[in-house]
Amino acid sequence: MRRAMVVLLVAVLMPTVAVQASQDPFNFYVDDEVVVHPGETVQFRIAWQNIVGSERHFSLSLNSSDSNISVNDLPTDWTRVASGRLGEMFINVTAASGSNYETQSFSLDFTCQEITNWSHTEHVQVLISKWSDIRLGANDGSGFFVQQNVNTSFAVNVSNQGNYDDTVKLNFNTQTTWDYGFDDDLDRDGELVIDLDSGEFEFVTFWIQTPPILDGGPLAGTGPSFKLLAESTLDRRIDSWDFELQMQTYQNMTIDFVGENLSIDPGDNQRLEVKVRNNGNIETFLNASLRHGSFSKDRVMIDNWTVAIFNAFQSQPLQPNESRTIEIGFDAPNTNYGFVDLELEVMPQSFPHRGSIVSLSSEINWEKNGTITKVDDSCIEVAWNETCQQLIQIENTGNFFQNYLLELRDSSGMNFEIGEQAIGLSKGQTSLLIPINISTITDAEAFLPGSVILDLVLPSGEVMDSIEISSRTAPRVFWTWEDSATSVDDGRLEISITMRNGGNAADGLVVRMTSSYYTEMSFIPPNEAIIEDDSQNIRSFEILNIDKGTNFTFRAWAKIPDNQKSSDDFYLNITAHSRLSDDKTFRFSANASFDVLESSKEDTENSLESVSEILSTTFAVLWAWKWIIIATVVSGLMINKSIRDRRERLANIDLMNTQQKVQQKPEDWMAEFKSKKQPVPEIPQSPKISSQEFAGMFQAVGGDKMHVNDPVDSRLIGAANAVLDPHRTSFAPIMDDENVQNNAPVPETFDLDDLDL
Repeated sequence: MRRAMVVLLVAVLMPTVAVQASQDPFNFYVDDEVVVHPGETVQFRIAWQNIVGSERHFSLSLNSSDSNISVNDLPTDWTRVASGRLGEMFINVTAASGSNYETQSFSLDFTCQEITNWSHTEHVQVLISKWSDIRLGANDGSGFFVQQNVNTSFAVNVSNQGNYDDTVKLNFNTQTTWDYGFDDDLDRDGELVIDLDSGEFEFVTFWIQTPPILDGGPLAGTGPSFKLLAESTLDRRIDSWDFELQMQTYQNMTIDFVGENLSIDPGDNQRLEVKVRNNGNIETFLNASLRHGSFSKDRVMIDNWTVAIFNAFQSQPLQPNESRTIEIGFDAPNTNYGFVDLELEVMPQSFPHRGSIVSLSSEINWEKNGTITKVDDSCIEVAWNETCQQLIQIENTGNFFQNYLLELRDSSGMNFEIGEQAIGLSKGQTSLLIPINISTITDAEAFLPGSVILDLVLPSGEVMDSIEISSRTAPRVFWTWEDSATSVDDGRLEISITMRNGGNAADGLVVRMTSSYYTEMSFIPPNEAIIEDDSQNIRSFEILNIDKGTNFTFRAWAKIPDNQKSSDDFYLNITAHSRLSDDKTFRFSANASFDVLESSKEDTENSLESVSEILSTTFAVLWAWKWIIIATVVSGLMINKSIRDRRERLANIDLMNTQQKVQQKPEDWMAEFKSKKQPVPEIPQSPKISSQEFAGMFQAVGGDKMHVNDPVDSRLIGAANAVLDPHRTSFAPIMDDENVQNNAPVPETFDLDDLDL
């Protein structure tokens, strides 16, 4: 039951292919002709394939046959063929011994069990032939060494050793792509047909063109195989000759790539790459050399040039078609001009006629170049009547020593100067700092821009680099006291000042006023001045945008002191500084004298006023400090009270100590002991031992006797006492009873090591 279920499941899962009744279920492969000799039986092959999606069964039967032909060993049962499967079988075909040499036939019928109305018939021609015996006069396995790119000719004899005349058809069976053919093949179809009588032979010549050795192949000892076939036209029998060709060794060396000719800096060295390849068919060693005139070496020196071969590895073989990149190094002399020409020759070792030669050259390339740079911007502005130096540097970015010149052009707004001497620099060298002197034009206005183009020029006139240097004229602050007038009127010192802007730009002033005595004073500024709001006495003002060459006038007054006790001079100081520069200060001073007061009444009144002012001030100070004064008085009273209380306590303590000190005698102490009734203790009797035993017991516990040190020298003891006695004297007061009783502090300890013993 289980097996039936598996079969059913497989049948369901298998793909179903619809087959029509007219569709062929099989393909049969049957030769159209078979050759047989009279009385001979040969095998005849029948092959098939099931071309539908399910298995099929076919049967094979003989349909018809001539009288001298018999077909045997046909299958008697159905042959099963699974879907898509192939198969074959052999049947025997026999010709009767007395048959004539003619062509007869037979036919076979094929039927399918599953398709009953399908059938297929194959017709086969049977050639009843004479016996042939065509033989080639060479043995199989022959081998021939051939050279590359050569047309090689061969000859072989073909003989008819049969009893009948025959016609022989010759051709080749090979897989090679080499060219080959028969010498007598006029139509070049690859076949040659010759007639041979019975017992006759003939030499057949053919040729094979060997290819050139390219990319290392064909390798030495290798080559294609050929089979020469000689077929009889009587019974289609074939005789063959197998042979092969082997390439001989071929040594060759080629140059596949050469780098561009070098352009080298003076004194520099570079390498040029050359790619060589073993284009022979056997490994070989590379032989490379440089040729210049009669010299041929791997290192040569020509006109201070040194040329050498690198990475040739001439001791390592190159396999067929293997490449190697060698380098040709050029070391140029340290000059600004030169070139060298030579040849590179590469060849297989010991085969100079198989080499390659290539020309190489190199020349010195003199690159002229340079750069110029500014070192900081030290001349953003240039002050009037001063010279500023802008520093620059030159760098030789070429590849050889070079002289440079510096030239100024297109200057404007300022004066520019630079040295005209040539500056020589080596390759990569940087010059010292070079100054460019920049100065302002006479009477130039402030902030006038100036610029110049600085060119770095070769002696030939070629410009290597250029930079622009720019600056401007700094503002000049120059104020002058153009005019001043001083007068005293009604107890006031009055001045009038005129200032002039002698600078090179519009400027402003900040004006301030001070005096030697505290008094009333004020400016009378011009209308365009800037002053503080709601100011009655103007002590300072500011004025802006005074054009260059323009005058500027202002006035001021100050009350002369009249209440001084002594005569003196009164000074009124005017200070002004520029708006463009705070450190530019201008001063003007006017003075007037005043006398002491003459009225004594006024002096008395002034004295009374002074006393009252002093008293008033004193009272105000005391009143402000009243709480501090009260606190100080209270603290003093409390401290005084505590001191008196302490003294009273100390006096009471001394009185109590005095009353307790009673003088006692020694006999009184003894009487006191007698008054006490206590039993007299009995003295126990001590055990007695000999002195030797006591000494032995003591030594058993304490050990052997120690050696007693020698006594200290008395002179050393005396010296120590001499040092310590002054210290004892100085420290003696600290140990008296009074100090101990009063808890006096003990002096700090000292280190005996500090003593000079």
